[in-house]
This record gives sequence, C-alpha cells and structure tokens, in this order.
Amino acid sequence: MRILALLLILITSALADTSTFKRLEEKLKGIRSVKVFFLQKTKYSWYPKPELSKGIFYATKDGKFRIEYTYPDRVIMVSNGKEIIIYNEEDKEAIIDSVQNNTSPVIESLFFFSKPLGEVFDPVGELQKGDLKVVILRPKRRDENIKEVYVEVDTDLSPKRIRVIDSEGTETIIEFVDMVKNYTPSSYLFKLDLPPDARVRRAGNL
Repeated sequence: MRILALLLILITSALADTSTFKRLEEKLKGIRSVKVFFLQKTKYSWYPKPELSKGIFYATKDGKFRIEYTYPDRVIMVSNGKEIIIYNEEDKEAIIDSVQNNTSPVIESLFFFSKPLGEVFDPVGELQKGDLKVVILRPKRRDENIKEVYVEVDTDLSPKRIRVIDSEGTETIIEFVDMVKNYTPSSYLFKLDLPPDARVRRAGNL
C-alpha cells in the first residue's frame, strides 16, 4: 500500500506541475526560423525491428519548410506554405500536393513552430529524466496520427527529443542532434527545381 500511495503522489505531482509547458510555450514563440539535424526511429506494434532514418529540416514561422531525408533513401519535401513537393531522388518521382493534405497542427506546432503550443496541446504532466524535463502532451483535437507526445527539453528549454505515439501503438522518436534557431534562410531552400526527366504527378491525379 505504501508503494501505491507513493506512486499516486508522484503521478499527482506530475499532473499538477505544468510550469515547464508554459515556459516552453513562451520559448517556442520566439523562434522565427529553425534548422535541425535529426535522427528518427519508428517502432511499429506489428513489426519487431525499428525503422531508422536521418536527415535535416528547415522551417520558418510563416509555414515554409524543407525536409531532406539522407538515409535510408534520398527524399526531399519542400513547401512554400501552400503546396508541397515530395521528391524521391532514386526513383526520380515527384508528387505535388497541398500542404493541408500533408501536415497537421501537431506537426506545425512541435517541429515547425508555426503554431502556438497551447493552441494545439493540453499539458498532461511533466517528469524528470536525468538532466532533462519530459513534458507530456495530448492534442486538443482528435488527430488520427497522434495520441500522445513526450517532449524532452534541457535546462535551456531547447527540445532534445520528441516521442510520438499514435492510436495504433506506433512510436516515433525524433532526436534533435543539432538545432540552429533564428537564422536567415536562403530563398532557394523552399524551392525545388526538378530534373527534366522526373516523373511528376499531382495528388488529385494519382
């Protein structure tokens, strides 16, 4: 019974202490642009071996972004804030679609920092993990791809790792290897000149 009581106290304290969420929200509001080198690990509930990938993403407060996967496949996703181009370099295939069909408020808030954190999430609680704080979040609105999110931040409130769990139990971990904030991105970053021999399809014509 003592162990159970202790667990209840710890859980209640975690749920009550959401001050890191408020401070993190204010911190993220000050990000105008971001460049992140990342490692990604996806664990599927139906497959024992995790899927590994890595790359770099760029984003600006006005909704423009570029994601370059460098492993295991070379895939580039570029958006000017309205349309998105998804290009597989090996297959030389490109798909052009609207941004609305390829992102969500959760992604925009956590990775591109273009939506306020408090507008998208409710804080569930926070935990201590070594030198890092873990902020536990749930989307305010139902998101078929995201059930719960764990954001690990350092003492400076810089995101170090984000763990996302979907409704089917799939777990995706994004580790921020290096992050540069509030730099001036080159205009070419959010454009993609496709090679002449690329096969281009629009989403509505798939």
